[in-house]
Amino acid sequence: MARARRSALLEFCRSLPHVTEDIKWGADLVFSVGGKMFAGFDKNGRDATFGCKVSEDDFPILTNVEGIRPAPYAARFSWISVDDPDVLPEAEAITLLRGSYDLVRAKLPARFRADAPTPPRTARRAAKKRAPRTPPKRGRQA
Repeated sequence: MARARRSALLEFCRSLPHVTEDIKWGADLVFSVGGKMFAGFDKNGRDATFGCKVSEDDFPILTNVEGIRPAPYAARFSWISVDDPDVLPEAEAITLLRGSYDLVRAKLPARFRADAPTPPRTARRAAKKRAPRTPPKRGRQA
């Protein structure tokens, strides 16, 4: 069983369409699509430990594997934490990450699932703002 390499998993996440990456909470390297997280790694990690979303059906099966546990604070959303990089071969780890990406992307609004890149947050907020309403004119109309 070929041990998953951190560099391969990071490269895979970066290769997916419309993915952004940033540091959250000061210590987590997070990959998102449409502004929604689908994978997280320790920012300074050296091995292939990571967290990701899985289907509700797969969650109890995967969390019974030694070295995989419910992710702290996110288990209720079917997130797992792969704490032992030796429990998954690289191909299976990549399959989990792809599945997480697909699950998160499928829940995005239709306009963000299209092949167009996701607009930045500020552009989305600006688009939501509406022109101020003008009060109706009072008085007689001739």
